[in-house]
Amino acid sequence: MTVSLTNTSGRCLVFVLAHETYCKALGECRCDVEQGRRARRTAKSLTLASDVTSPALDDAVLTIPDVVRAVKRGDLAVKRHVPELPKPVVAATPPFHTTSLAEVIRPDVKAKKNKRGAS
Repeated sequence: MTVSLTNTSGRCLVFVLAHETYCKALGECRCDVEQGRRARRTAKSLTLASDVTSPALDDAVLTIPDVVRAVKRGDLAVKRHVPELPKPVVAATPPFHTTSLAEVIRPDVKAKKNKRGAS
């Protein structure tokens, strides 16, 4: 499932997506890996300006302690994105005889047909 975070604090917020919490909850590593003799992982971050909503993020972002604290303080609003269920297919039905309202109310009286141009 995905979520969107909206910054309601009135100031810029930055959250470090730490490997120990975010990547573990996600089940895969999203850190940047630098090339060289000692390959190092650099955690990514999420920056939200004031009154800005993030794009859809994995709900693993809600495991980050700083994000949890910001939500509890009211600095972040969380919106869950629920996937839409597929709509059922409606089978085409053969045309049926339709009855007019006049036939239903007074079946013994035939409705007059208007002639062309008559009002």
